[in-house]
Amino acid sequence: MLINILFLLVTLACLGVIGFIVWSKMPQISNLDTQNLPQEKTNRKKNEIILRRLDVKSHETKQKLGQKLKPLENFWGKVQLKFRIYVGKIERLLHHEQMVKTKEEHSQLSNEELTTRLKSLIQEGTQYLEIGGFDRAEQSFIEAIKIDAKSADAYRGLAETYLRRGAREEAKQTFTFLHQLEPENDAVMVRLAQMAEEDDDVYQAIEYYQLAVVANDALSPRFAHLAELLLKVGQNDIAKEAIMQAVELEPQNPKYLDFLLETAILCQDKKLATEAFSKLRMSNPENSKLPEFKYRIDSL
Repeated sequence: MLINILFLLVTLACLGVIGFIVWSKMPQISNLDTQNLPQEKTNRKKNEIILRRLDVKSHETKQKLGQKLKPLENFWGKVQLKFRIYVGKIERLLHHEQMVKTKEEHSQLSNEELTTRLKSLIQEGTQYLEIGGFDRAEQSFIEAIKIDAKSADAYRGLAETYLRRGAREEAKQTFTFLHQLEPENDAVMVRLAQMAEEDDDVYQAIEYYQLAVVANDALSPRFAHLAELLLKVGQNDIAKEAIMQAVELEPQNPKYLDFLLETAILCQDKKLATEAFSKLRMSNPENSKLPEFKYRIDSL
């Protein structure tokens, strides 16, 4: 019995010593940096590698997705552009409700007041156009159109404003509408011809130039340029007729006589080429191309 009691006391004493040691070491245990343990370092390193791989994969996925979506973005951009152009046309030219509302506002003014206001807006728009104030010019011309939806001067100013600011589609649409308002206006036809030529639409340009020279047959440069375009598309005989009209308007113009001679030779028209050669020699006897022309005519 005594032995058991002694064993129990020794055990309790040992437990007390152990408890005291543990209690005294608690601050050190609580401050232990688990981040620096070998196993923890290994696990953390693995996590870093995994996260880095995931980040790379995510970036690659975004890039691939962006490449796949790029055609869709381009398509959507074109849709937006067409929509903006469409809205622009509606707002600027064809917005019926706005026109009606404006007419109601202007109905309170007399015809004389409306005419004065119209002229003032067109003059104002022209002044802004001359100094490069395209936004203000556009606004003035549109206000003028709201007063008179068939004002050719307002549409002409608006078309020129769009053309000079680089809004070619709007300019073309406005000039086309103006051509409907003034079908005999040769200056509008020439504008449309020039724009068609800039767009490499030679046949459309020829059509407008032909309309222009029919409406006004007193300007030799138009006939000459029309002849150049006709030669481009292989209509040599018609080109010959056009340059002949230019020479008829300016008989002593060496440039036109030279062009006529070249065209006559191209058309195998020896008689016309000989006549053109004689006129060219008289107007410009120092022309260095005369011997060559003489040889080519003799070879016909």
